[in-house]
Amino acid sequence: MRFAQAHKVSSYLTVGSAYLALVSGGGVSPLIALLGMFGLIGSWFWEPPRVRVERWSWAFTALSLAALAWGVVSGVATGDYLGEGAGFLIVLTVARAFTRRAAKDWQQLYLLAFLMLVAGSVLNGDLVYGLCFLAFVVSTTWTLILFHLRREMEDNFLLKHADPRASERVEVRRILESRRIVDRRFFVGTGLVSLGVFVLATLMFLSIPRVGVGFLFRGKGGLNMVGFSDGVKLGGHGRLKHDATVVMRVQVSDPRLRGRNAPYIYWRGAALDFYKKGEWTRGKKSPETRSHIEYTGPNRQRHYLLGDGGQLNAEEMQSRRSHAVRQEIWLDPLGSDVLFGASQPVAFEMDMPLRRGRQAQWRNDEVRVPHDGSLHYTVWSEVEMPGAIDPEVLRAAEADNLPRHYDEAYLQVPPEITKRTRDKALEITAGAVTNYDKVVRLRDWLQSNMSYTLDLHDSGGQEPIHHFLFERQAGHCEYFASALAIMARVVGVPTRNAIGFLGGEWNEYDKYFAVRAGDAHSWTEVWFPGQGWVTFDATPPGEVDRLGRGDSGWRASFGRWLDTLRFQWSKWVIDYDFYQQLELFRGVGKRFKGGARSLRGGWNTIERWVIRRWPWLVGGAALLVAGVGLWWWQRRRRRMPGMDVRAPRTRERSELAMLYERASRRLARRGHRRDPSVTPRELARDLAERKVAGAAELAELTELYYAAAWGGLATDDMLARARTLVTTLDEVREPPLPHPRRGRSRTA
Repeated sequence: MRFAQAHKVSSYLTVGSAYLALVSGGGVSPLIALLGMFGLIGSWFWEPPRVRVERWSWAFTALSLAALAWGVVSGVATGDYLGEGAGFLIVLTVARAFTRRAAKDWQQLYLLAFLMLVAGSVLNGDLVYGLCFLAFVVSTTWTLILFHLRREMEDNFLLKHADPRASERVEVRRILESRRIVDRRFFVGTGLVSLGVFVLATLMFLSIPRVGVGFLFRGKGGLNMVGFSDGVKLGGHGRLKHDATVVMRVQVSDPRLRGRNAPYIYWRGAALDFYKKGEWTRGKKSPETRSHIEYTGPNRQRHYLLGDGGQLNAEEMQSRRSHAVRQEIWLDPLGSDVLFGASQPVAFEMDMPLRRGRQAQWRNDEVRVPHDGSLHYTVWSEVEMPGAIDPEVLRAAEADNLPRHYDEAYLQVPPEITKRTRDKALEITAGAVTNYDKVVRLRDWLQSNMSYTLDLHDSGGQEPIHHFLFERQAGHCEYFASALAIMARVVGVPTRNAIGFLGGEWNEYDKYFAVRAGDAHSWTEVWFPGQGWVTFDATPPGEVDRLGRGDSGWRASFGRWLDTLRFQWSKWVIDYDFYQQLELFRGVGKRFKGGARSLRGGWNTIERWVIRRWPWLVGGAALLVAGVGLWWWQRRRRRMPGMDVRAPRTRERSELAMLYERASRRLARRGHRRDPSVTPRELARDLAERKVAGAAELAELTELYYAAAWGGLATDDMLARARTLVTTLDEVREPPLPHPRRGRSRTA
């Protein structure tokens, strides 16, 4: 590749990788990103001699000023200063790419690329940024080396005149078009050095101690992935059912709950108790979440949910946690501060310092953590396995005396619930004695008589549950859960509406569940004394998971593999903190211990083998020593004085090569010295173009020299002809001709 072309390609790779790092995170307007991409592509062809760049500089300066004014006004209006600043940075980069001429223009372009990379670290938290960063590191190494060489060439080939404005560059274009300055070995070698530096920097990143720093920078500037809401307005979740965007990744400790065929898990988030005009919210009478804080580190807290069991001592809380299922959860931004956990969580642990005053806002056994970006935490839950709860136990748990506020919060039935809805609830549960039997009858009736649909229709002013039961007779999970909760309350059963996610796609590469936006679900929780809140889902079983667990086809497997890469990037870069650093070091320590045990076992095996065969080993060692001694004695004997030692042969140059050197020295004395960067053929061609006497003889001699030196062909006729040509060149007596390099002042 020509030198100028290599420098241009590496420079655009640097700018392009930084540009992708900035725009691929979605923090820049798609229109600005698209226009910027086309602008950079167009600037590739916008250069001398095709275009007189200086004639258009004013236009790009005006464009930059207009972009600055627009960015300031738009930033003040929207408050998105980071996004508007990124857009202005793109305009500046495109403008500089179109107006590049000298070395300072390339330098400014590299600085803008670095600023785009820095801005992308805030706006882009995806794996794509890591790939772009790696490409930037490698391409920048090439770019800066080639840029330095180019600047030195341009400065050293500058003809100086008395008037600095009259200085001009000579023969730089010929050097820039040369293919001999950089080759494949340059790119491979410097690329490997860059990768080595990148690996070393990664090891330093993983090993430098950090206390709380990972949390301070984690998820800043993240974008909300889905519109998850704390409240339920009938008709909302159906819009998300086909959205496969991953919003949460969960690693579960219990082997029974892992795998593609494991039971479906309800990832509980919020619980809503107050219903009015088709909307579930958190009522003023909602019981506060009772919890106990335990500090497990400088910034790490563990919150035990006490429920209605009163105060628990340390041993009781530890026992509940030891019998619960542990989950490691990485939660992406959802626009909500609620934390999710499987079934009924009993404890949460996170490295986020929480104020005690914030707990007053926790209700209905919820746990909330204000956060702007992604969040990593640990949760222990009592997971309801299918068939694990004996129906007789639930039948015996009758709510004779409800806890304080339970009757006001969980038995609330708004006046707009129609008489027909109330009568239907009483009709279905007629004859049922226990709360459990009442809820089961209502659930089974809904599953048998209502159908599932994602098509949303206006209720025409009717009460939504009434419209669902008697007019539409079809709806999605929110309708089923709401109908079950309200109809159960009508017959005196305490209920609340729970929202979260159900199921998720199993990732076989990193052993976690990828919970998607389309897994959003709503169900009903029923309270039983002594058992707490028990899940009842009235949605037809065949309709609860439209996205499925993921098939085994290559497309799905490849998608899960890509999600694994994104997950590892988020885990070890975006969310990397002190506790994950300790986990990493513990894992490395375990591997070293395992390796040490393996080495110790191998050494013991070798030792036993040597003990059983030591006579043979001693004999073999003696023979080996004797052989080495004999070889050494013979080698020393050859070096003794008087021994016939042949001197190494030196490389012999051919007669044709010596004849060509003789002719070259003669031409140099006449003022036609060959520069080391000029090949013999280029010299002969140059002399022929300037019609120098003897140029034809030199051209013929050059071809004979090439044939002998590189083609291995040197016959007697060729030698005779070469002698004749050299004699002819020696007889040329023309006066020395001026050479272009005379009078040149080389400046460093």
